[in-house]
Amino acid sequence: MNLFKIPLNLTYQEVLPFLGMNKEPAPQEKELIEHFLIKIKQLAQPIGAWETFAVKTRESERICLEASPLQLVGVSTCEHFKTCEHITLIAATLGAEIDQLLSRLNSENPAHALVADAVASTSIEFFTEQLDLYLSAQIRHKGYFPTARFSPGYGEWPLNWQKEFLSSVKSEKIGLTTTAYFHLEPSKSVTAALGWSRIPVKRDYDSPPATMANPTKKFCKPCRSDQTCRYCQLASSCPDHLGQN
Repeated sequence: MNLFKIPLNLTYQEVLPFLGMNKEPAPQEKELIEHFLIKIKQLAQPIGAWETFAVKTRESERICLEASPLQLVGVSTCEHFKTCEHITLIAATLGAEIDQLLSRLNSENPAHALVADAVASTSIEFFTEQLDLYLSAQIRHKGYFPTARFSPGYGEWPLNWQKEFLSSVKSEKIGLTTTAYFHLEPSKSVTAALGWSRIPVKRDYDSPPATMANPTKKFCKPCRSDQTCRYCQLASSCPDHLGQN
């Protein structure tokens, strides 16, 4: 089983997009964000796991993998991976203690819960992007081009494949499971697939948003994971933003 661990080295500026803030926060707001950055860094146990599978069969709406029960389903899904020979499945989580913190804050102080949730979402996205950066470098080293991440629940790939996805990466070893309704537990978790293509592929998306620091400058892609942020806004960690295309 392949495991990945790094510390959560975040700044308050990286949390602001998750709070819908497009300007410098007031001193009290900044202090609260930094408080929860420290708190979540103390409580989180960020860990990622991944496994790589060869593509077994490919149809217009279905891709099957060698030695995995998972199927990648949907026209847009198969189009995304149409030139790929291998697919790496990624699972990442911050751990159960973050869910416990957010649950407690929701009942005690909803305003603080909102900020803490934004910090937690920033943290899991940061961690996932770092794992993506690491794996993309490995893929390039082996002579392939990595695709952008693509998650169950995105496009036409139904969430009901989460169970097979998690079993394929042995996610129980990092404490990650799914509910009967296919939501990840702990909630601050991500699953995503990363393709290996012999043909150069673009890792960006249509109509990316402007950054906070420079409203006219575009990020390379919105985040593929609907389980965290709407858009990838982590300039310090995004492998695309760092010019790894």
